[in-house]
Amino acid sequence: MNIMKIWRIVLTMLVAFSLATCDKKDGDWDPMKWKADTSVQAIDGVYQVSAAGDELTFSCRNYSYPWIDNAVSNGVYYYPPREANDNHSILADWFSAEINGNQLKVVFEANETVEARALQLTVTAGDIFYTFKFIQSASRSYK
Repeated sequence: MNIMKIWRIVLTMLVAFSLATCDKKDGDWDPMKWKADTSVQAIDGVYQVSAAGDELTFSCRNYSYPWIDNAVSNGVYYYPPREANDNHSILADWFSAEINGNQLKVVFEANETVEARALQLTVTAGDIFYTFKFIQSASRSYK
């Protein structure tokens, strides 16, 4: 058998093996699965945060190292400080978010306004995204 025939057979076997072992196509990622580690109520997929503020912790069950993509509230976008090469935290005037490993911690400052505050926080693990939705109650009194 000559060398060219051997290489064709080896190449054919490698291609067949790689096709047989790939059961997912690019983009077929498992959805991110998160579990609240703190007691928090979700109504229709929206986590309810008290006007007094709160610290919520979530664990990702199927991805080891997710990171923060962005947050949005009332049309204002917040991003991690990418110039510092830090995709693991966001700091705003009334909330902060931080990921360490597979744990996400979101801290809400007290809402002393008379309007509820909504926040969408999107995390990613590459080609898969998950958006947390929060609504923080308003203070009942005028200041």
